[in-house]
Amino acid sequence: MAALGAEQESTLRLGTSVGLGTRLDALLTVLSERAPQMMVELISAPTAARLQRVRDGELDAAFVRGVEDSPELEHLPLWRDALVAALPAEHPLATRQKIDLADLADLPLRIAPREANPHLVDTAVDACRAAGFEPIMGPPFTTDQDTLAAIASGKPSWTLYYAPQAEIQPAPRVVFRPFTDPAPAVQSYLAVRQGPPSRRLAALLDACHRLGDAAA
Repeated sequence: MAALGAEQESTLRLGTSVGLGTRLDALLTVLSERAPQMMVELISAPTAARLQRVRDGELDAAFVRGVEDSPELEHLPLWRDALVAALPAEHPLATRQKIDLADLADLPLRIAPREANPHLVDTAVDACRAAGFEPIMGPPFTTDQDTLAAIASGKPSWTLYYAPQAEIQPAPRVVFRPFTDPAPAVQSYLAVRQGPPSRRLAALLDACHRLGDAAA
């Protein structure tokens, strides 16, 4: 029982978010250097479920995007991730190093239903409107594999990816291109319970700060 208790005390339970990509790998690397004795258990769940598990003490913290009213929780700002366009490698726009968002006005946008990812959808729609057009909504984004395959092989369309995810996403016959300024971006937060942090959480916060400083 003592050994089990010690293992639980040294295990960080962290709720993850879709699209962390290279951010998560870099964070775990820094954390292992700063706290080599700590084990990390990654938990994947919808945003509302992650927040509730933090609130209930089942998770030490959780990554979230967008800020919602969350009783008993704090949202600590971490970093902003740019959004990039994924489009067919054979499309004329694919030859550019950066893309003007307005140039995608005539192409259907494949994106998750708003109820599945309201912050991403609102960010995308607001950016398109700021660029002077209303996005044409194509078939919804389903899985990485199926959506990217459809973009590569079907009627020309596009979708959005978080830049750190695009860096590690395999995508034959699809290219990822950043946008010209003002490029759409999303803010990531770490949701934690209010009050003094545990030793596990303190180590995570230190790693997040160091990663943010390195990115800056």
